[in-house]
Amino acid sequence: MPKPLIIRLKSFTGDNWYTVRPSDCICTCTGFSATRDLCKHLNAIGVYCVPRRFVSKTHPTFSQALSGLVKSIRLRRMDDAVYWLVYLDTFSQSSCRFRVARRILIGSAEDGHSIAVMEKVVASFKRMSRADTSLAELASEIIRICQVPNWWSPRSGGRDYIYHGLLGERIQFQTQSPHTPEILMKLMAQAIVERDKTKVLAAALGFSVCRFGASRQTEFMYECARKANHKNAARLATIHLSARGPLSSDNNFICQAAWMLAGGESSVADEIHPVDRADVIEMLSAARERWKKPEPIPQWCCDGVHSAGNDVRFMGAWHHMYAVCKAFEHYGRVDPSDEWLPEFQCYDGLLIQEADATG
Repeated sequence: MPKPLIIRLKSFTGDNWYTVRPSDCICTCTGFSATRDLCKHLNAIGVYCVPRRFVSKTHPTFSQALSGLVKSIRLRRMDDAVYWLVYLDTFSQSSCRFRVARRILIGSAEDGHSIAVMEKVVASFKRMSRADTSLAELASEIIRICQVPNWWSPRSGGRDYIYHGLLGERIQFQTQSPHTPEILMKLMAQAIVERDKTKVLAAALGFSVCRFGASRQTEFMYECARKANHKNAARLATIHLSARGPLSSDNNFICQAAWMLAGGESSVADEIHPVDRADVIEMLSAARERWKKPEPIPQWCCDGVHSAGNDVRFMGAWHHMYAVCKAFEHYGRVDPSDEWLPEFQCYDGLLIQEADATG
């Protein structure tokens, strides 16, 4: 068994060095010791919560199954995604269908770089949200998303986006005082002119921690895109604004627009493929057949943040997303059964050193 990782991380605000044990969710900084809660140093290396107890069941909670749907889309496991979609449709609460449809809409951007696909999914969102809409319509949009390479595939150009997002997030961790919306807008405008993808994403992420609503953020992004005559960034802003209510707490479309305005390019921005209705029906039928002999939900579906669980590899945080890119580079695929190697982790943007077992 590999020994637990122990690192030394320099303070973001002074000259102190802290010992951090990611696997044990421990940091020696005073903020952590005072509250016994996670701190920004743990957050900066991808530790966002203490993993919650995980009991794998054949019929998990709604949140676990929704997490399974999201992770399956992320890994482009269409059969598994439709399998969880069928199960999620058995929950009768009025909000459940809306939550599923919303996650599919977010997934079109969080787990894809095809703007054409995002436009198609948002056009279907209202219908997908209705309880009386055929499940085949939701399955069709899941398949449509999965037909285009995700950010971990070199063909999508998404690794560049993930890397600069990771660095941008770390800039945010090292910001000593929160910026105002006005300061962030100036920083973003400057980063766009300088074509600095890290700084532009740091500003976009900063919007989320100050009093600046998602609609105002997106309207600002649209204005930046209009001034730059950037068609794709404007398309992304328009998608967000067309579903501003459901996306009020989401920034995936905003971040992609910012990245593109600073020079980011997606080679699959206009890639979209038809979805054969017969294939959808066949996939739904196969999923229902699987449910006659269900198996416990896999551990990789549940990350401990979005639901009870303890496998953070595919949770969707920048740190972990970049590790997924590295895993693809190493194995030529993304598969939960592959060993997750220490070299998949990236500490760029941090002052860090390894420590021995005693710290």
